[in-house]
Amino acid sequence: MRSLFIFDPSDMNARVVGGVQLCSQEFLKIVQAASNSVDYLEVKVCRQLFWRVRRKLNLGAYLWYNPNEVRAKLIAKKIEYAPTHIFINKSELIRLTPLLRSVFPEAQIGLMSHGNQSGDDLYEISGARGARNRGLRTFMATLKIGQDLVTESWFRHRYVDFVCVMSEEESVLERWLGCKSTVVLPRTITNRTLSWQPVVGRIGFVGTLNHTPNKVALDLICEEIAKKSTLEEIKVELRLVGKPESEGLRLASSYSFVKYLGALNDEDLESEVSSWSLFLNPIFWLSRGASMKLGQAISFGIPFVTTQSGKRGYVLEGAEFLITSDNPQDFVARVVELMNDDQNIKAKALVENIQITSPTVQSLANLVARVL
Repeated sequence: MRSLFIFDPSDMNARVVGGVQLCSQEFLKIVQAASNSVDYLEVKVCRQLFWRVRRKLNLGAYLWYNPNEVRAKLIAKKIEYAPTHIFINKSELIRLTPLLRSVFPEAQIGLMSHGNQSGDDLYEISGARGARNRGLRTFMATLKIGQDLVTESWFRHRYVDFVCVMSEEESVLERWLGCKSTVVLPRTITNRTLSWQPVVGRIGFVGTLNHTPNKVALDLICEEIAKKSTLEEIKVELRLVGKPESEGLRLASSYSFVKYLGALNDEDLESEVSSWSLFLNPIFWLSRGASMKLGQAISFGIPFVTTQSGKRGYVLEGAEFLITSDNPQDFVARVVELMNDDQNIKAKALVENIQITSPTVQSLANLVARVL
């Protein structure tokens, strides 16, 4: 397999490494391990006025890259390298596929999907706490999601041979959009087990606090914890790590059990998380992609609670006890249950088993090489 990996460099490396970078780096490792050779093509966001105006008007999620800007580079790649397989990092680059098909008619063209953006967009319109569920914003957002769905399906039907996804749920969505073939590549786990010294009642969350799935989930679980604190006198300290500061301070000022710590560097984060009884991963609908923060919890060897939607993209063998339905009542009830010392220790053992049984880069690379 002679592979060409196409990517935006900002998705591979950033000053603050986030979920996009972690996912991109993992996909690249799998492609490298699966291939006899790999060449690379960087693609950057188009700054031409016409493209910038369309993005400013929010006319779609697929208006970041102009294929004409990489035409000469692709023709050169055909002469120099002649790939048999092309891996496009992130679906946002899908408008490159007609040009890729014309330059490399024999190559297999695939997307490395970071998740279905339409899932996030749809909640913003129709979800009970969506940011665009009233007035003119609803009308414009509805037009945008319609355009995006047509774009996603149009290019998949005509130019994409396969899509690599992180979960079976995403695989079903890709087939619905018209994808010919999918390869499910669950997340791998790098074991970075911390010296766990939990403080009783201390639980925590790491993430972008104003990202709608996170914002809504935190509001819901804080409301539920507040009810239980009143009725059952449970003692909980919920510690929040992430940005923006305004969102963290909002929650801290609204609930006495919330403490906002801001954004932490890696060393400080590890020190902080090692004191948590539980690492929370509350996701209550099928938002985009897989939760990178769940991978952090498993990597650190910290007991966690997640949901059916939150576990997507992971192989959580034997860990049903750590997974709840997609509602805040069940989620908080399980949190309370797992704060019991015996149950907390049981949860720790389950996480250690997940570290051992999760797929490896090499096992996923073998799958890619076999299927493609």
